Amino acid sequence: MQYVPYTLYPVGALSARSAAQPRDGVLLRSDDGGYACLQCWPELGDAPLEYELDALREGNPMRLGERALKCMELDAKARAEGRSLFEGLTVPRSHATLTVSATPSQVYNLNQRGFRVGKIKVIPKLNATVERLVNLASMVPDWKWRVDFNCTLSPEDALKFWDMLSDAMKERIDFIEDPCYYDVTAWQRLQDAGMPLGYDMPLPGEGTIPQRTSKPMMRLVKPARHHSNSGMPVFTSNMDHPLGQCWAAYNAAAYYTGKPEAEIPLCGLTTQQVYRPNPFSEELGMDVTPEFIPPAGTGLGFDKLLAEQPWKQL
Repeated sequence: MQYVPYTLYPVGALSARSAAQPRDGVLLRSDDGGYACLQCWPELGDAPLEYELDALREGNPMRLGERALKCMELDAKARAEGRSLFEGLTVPRSHATLTVSATPSQVYNLNQRGFRVGKIKVIPKLNATVERLVNLASMVPDWKWRVDFNCTLSPEDALKFWDMLSDAMKERIDFIEDPCYYDVTAWQRLQDAGMPLGYDMPLPGEGTIPQRTSKPMMRLVKPARHHSNSGMPVFTSNMDHPLGQCWAAYNAAAYYTGKPEAEIPLCGLTTQQVYRPNPFSEELGMDVTPEFIPPAGTGLGFDKLLAEQPWKQL
């Protein structure tokens, strides 16, 4: 197996737990010619990148490494057959992904490109977050909103946040993602107060919840971390390299192709604009729309760019 490091440069803070600092990851190439992306988020519970790479070297992959191996396996098979993994598939449409520092002009521009739902990363400063959310929402009165706290609130503060919103603003909330770490009693209280909930990282280091509340919740699935074989989840990228975005988009397309369009939720696959442009993101297109357009080429695409990378033995 070979690898090449990369660095992505955010245009703003990417979550309540992540500063606007460069994000390091690696592209991987298997011996049979398949490619994958591996990017860790230690502040969200991942092991450091070096640990993941050591585990791959030792033949005992960790969670992200296992998913990268699956990506390389499918990508290699498609490239050997000379076909795109997206052949015959339809990628679900996406919400607009907004950084912590998103501005009204950015929201306005995304509205002009056809977005009608925004997912915004917010910080646990309730007054500032409510003021900012209301300000951005006023720019696009037709939008619904998905609000992600990355488990930075207490259950009490989550309730306080909900109570601070006007009834009109509450009607525009699609769901609140991970307001706090999951506890069935606390999340039931939030639901009973009327808060629609979604979960990505409900427990530290875990991808599932041990006991469900009595009301439905939206499940968010990052194919870089785990797969889904049930329900109607929202697939999102891992806010990683454009190759990783394509892996997320492929999984979403493979899962939802053939299902009734009205039942398919908006996903979060067009995330390249949260970083400064690079040759891979420019091939995807920096003027994002709700439509994810796969790159040309075999497998997950980017044939020429991937061949030009300075690969090293892992």
